Amino acid sequence: MNSPRQYRPTIIRSRLLHAVLFTVAMTSFALHGLNAYGATALPSGYRVVSAYHKFDGTSQFAALFRLRPPRRLRSEHLELAIGAIASSADTRAFVSLGPVWRWPIGEGSWHAELGFSPTLIGGSAFGDRDLGGVLHFTSSASVGATFGRRQSASLSLRIQHTSNGGLDSTNPGLDMIGLDFAWIPRKQ
Repeated sequence: MNSPRQYRPTIIRSRLLHAVLFTVAMTSFALHGLNAYGATALPSGYRVVSAYHKFDGTSQFAALFRLRPPRRLRSEHLELAIGAIASSADTRAFVSLGPVWRWPIGEGSWHAELGFSPTLIGGSAFGDRDLGGVLHFTSSASVGATFGRRQSASLSLRIQHTSNGGLDSTNPGLDMIGLDFAWIPRKQ
């Protein structure tokens, strides 16, 4: 009789293939929408967040790119984040792409944002912990303010949760809090 471990590589390859196909489809959908509206990707900021609860001592560093979203999303922008999740024991690259919705708070320069993005992490394990696959979803909420000449910079306090959404029976989730610094392209 074959042991369950014998089928593990096939399951991992299957999940990885599904994750890659999903990401390619999502990216092509987003880029098709961007192409239709003539947007270009501009570097727009940086993120530094630290984990709390289960993954203490883990940090995330990312470069952010704002992309014009397809109109049907009704979002402020699409955010492409490329970076790394690191601890003293391990480092994993990640990429995420998803919509961000923004609402002004009062009459001043304050705002609130909500975001959701599929996230690919370069490995299904982090240190000695099984993450439950490479395809995850990151949801976030942030509060911040714009400042500078023509209100062209933004600093936000961000909380986020990344997990596989139940795609795998192992789903530890990664809760983080930190700062986003971004500059906002303004029309002349």
